[in-house]
Amino acid sequence: MSLLQGAFSLKRYLVLGPVPEEKDLLAGLSEQRYRPFEDGTEEERFGWVDWRNPLISPPEAEWVGQDRFALFGLRIDTRRVPPVLLKAHVDLRLSGLMKEKDLAFVGKEARISLQDEVKVELLRKVLPTPKVTEVAWDLKGGLLWTTATSSKVQGVLAQLFVKSFGLELQPLAPLLLAGRLSPEMAPESLLGLEPLSLALDGE
Repeated sequence: MSLLQGAFSLKRYLVLGPVPEEKDLLAGLSEQRYRPFEDGTEEERFGWVDWRNPLISPPEAEWVGQDRFALFGLRIDTRRVPPVLLKAHVDLRLSGLMKEKDLAFVGKEARISLQDEVKVELLRKVLPTPKVTEVAWDLKGGLLWTTATSSKVQGVLAQLFVKSFGLELQPLAPLLLAGRLSPEMAPESLLGLEPLSLALDGE
């Protein structure tokens, strides 16, 4: 889902803590920017990108600030080798090794080492699957709007937000929102509110 395309779902958070200065905000986005995969068995990478294009990392400074908002994207890339495919490649490699060395069997440690080697080779050929989540941070209102709706992406967002800006995100639950809209009401009064029924009598 995208803020720029059609219908989408939003999640709101309170940003707990002081708003960083522009240079600190941009520094946080740059330090925790998205970086491509390197060689190895790493299967997930994430970081900040430009909200207009996930290939622009870090976000371009002149496009982050939009009036009272800071706009940027969270990119999460995953790459995985299907277990069935990995096993098939390992079995073939083992079979060839046993014939070449005239072995009756291959020990556990050698099998594990061979599997890791094959996995690295296959991961280099696997294209990562990207997922991009938009973030709109209301710097004056202390609210953050995001298209991150899954618990996993929300967890990554909260984790990266702390690392980048030293700030925590608190989900804006209905009771918390009511308290912000009606600060003069005591929490006990808010807890005692009941839903308003719009049904006509007799229905």
